Amino acid sequence: MLEKIKLNLFKLKSKNDLESIYRFFKKSTRKWFDKNQNPRKEFFHVRGCLLCKSKSSQEVYKIDGFTYHECLSCMSIYTKPHLREVVLDNLYSDGTYQVYQDKLVKKGKKIRKEILEERKYLQIKQFLSKKTPKLLDIGCGSGTFLDICKQNGWHVEGVDPSPTVKQTVFENYSIKVHQGDFNQMKFNKSFDVITLWGVLEHVADPIAMMKRVKASLKRNGMVIFEVPSANCFISEYLRKYNFSPTRYIESGRHNIFFSIEAIREISKNLELKIEYIETNGLDVQTILMKEFDNKITDKILNMQDVLNDLLLGDHYRVFLRN
Repeated sequence: MLEKIKLNLFKLKSKNDLESIYRFFKKSTRKWFDKNQNPRKEFFHVRGCLLCKSKSSQEVYKIDGFTYHECLSCMSIYTKPHLREVVLDNLYSDGTYQVYQDKLVKKGKKIRKEILEERKYLQIKQFLSKKTPKLLDIGCGSGTFLDICKQNGWHVEGVDPSPTVKQTVFENYSIKVHQGDFNQMKFNKSFDVITLWGVLEHVADPIAMMKRVKASLKRNGMVIFEVPSANCFISEYLRKYNFSPTRYIESGRHNIFFSIEAIREISKNLELKIEYIETNGLDVQTILMKEFDNKITDKILNMQDVLNDLLLGDHYRVFLRN
């Protein structure tokens, strides 16, 4: 497999921008709570685990008013009570989430495209026999990953709920993007590859989306998704030393943190074969939230590299075959 990238968080997202966006979303979510920081019923409801539907859980931490529970069945971690679906939809359609894209994602566009997106393309290529596969990227955002694949001869399309993404991606890369909810879309074709980079943790029903993904996947096709991990180092750190991290938790946006048990169960239930799993994390720098000289930074990145080797990084990247 490809060598992992030792990524410096602060070259991808500056400390000031991380803190600024954290404060912006914390302020944006205040309306969801009463004066005593209790969740308001018009915005929240109680439901079971988003992945296995079990109602049996235990609280593991509370951050910025949101309570996080560990499912006692699949061991994933999710918000309980949970934001109502209409609240989630509004978050992505009214432009609030676009602030995150503009402030953090776009600023790191060069590193993302030349290093991170290129590695994604090379990773997927290893599992394919077709030289020019058809790829659908759900939650395509700025479209940089799609452009890398297009430059290498792949036939690509995107899906995104943002009303501005469709036009922007077409203007920048001449790539077709379907605007709206993937679960409500009908395609008259199937795809060799479907990708979901940081998508499933945002939606109200990840399993329903995965079923729709499989229905649009060709036989022997690949689905690749990246999701925050419930088994990572920073999650264990939060259990013992609770604080409000500027990334990873992302209260109000990340609604479910996937356990390895849940990933295996999803693949089994959907009859998808696990080809490969890795973690890509920024746990240590997220906890320290401080910039150091090059010598210390290199040691921190080496520590993170070991955590990723142990599958303890804060995001899982999962490769499944139909």
